[in-house]
Amino acid sequence: MISCHVCQTSVYYGTLFCPECCARVSEDASSPTNALSEDKVEESIAEKPSGAARSPLQSGDSIALRVAGNNVGIPLFGQQEYILGRAEKGQAVIPDIDLNRFGAHEKGVSRLHCHLRFEGDMLLAVDLGSANGTFINDTRVLPDHPASLSDGDILRLGNLVIEISRQPGQPGGH
Repeated sequence: MISCHVCQTSVYYGTLFCPECCARVSEDASSPTNALSEDKVEESIAEKPSGAARSPLQSGDSIALRVAGNNVGIPLFGQQEYILGRAEKGQAVIPDIDLNRFGAHEKGVSRLHCHLRFEGDMLLAVDLGSANGTFINDTRVLPDHPASLSDGDILRLGNLVIEISRQPGQPGGH
């Protein structure tokens, strides 16, 4: 539990707004998101995919997230939306995809960092007010401003680099 900085009400880790006074609740000091300075941003970000080979991802596609330097693909199926972030003990709201096993804390990923959702036939990414930002192909995604994802895009949460890809055998559209 942490305390609201305005009214001192006890709230669970991960709570965004105090239920008593409606103030935005700050992350607790025991496990805040690592703030990254500009000089610590990885220089070896994967190259941007070529525009010719990319096609928009759609809700019927089989899609996977692949963290750079890791052969594990995280499939997106069974839901229309996903929260990406890192889970901490005692957190009231936990992400659908916990990125802790990929060094999320050290790479500046917030607890509730990014929201992926299908809207119509597009896959969208929305930054959730993260400390270190969400980027698609090195273009910053502004908080609460959805940005579309295409096959081969590079999604960066802080310094955690994730490739978004259509799984083999999936067509480029319906």
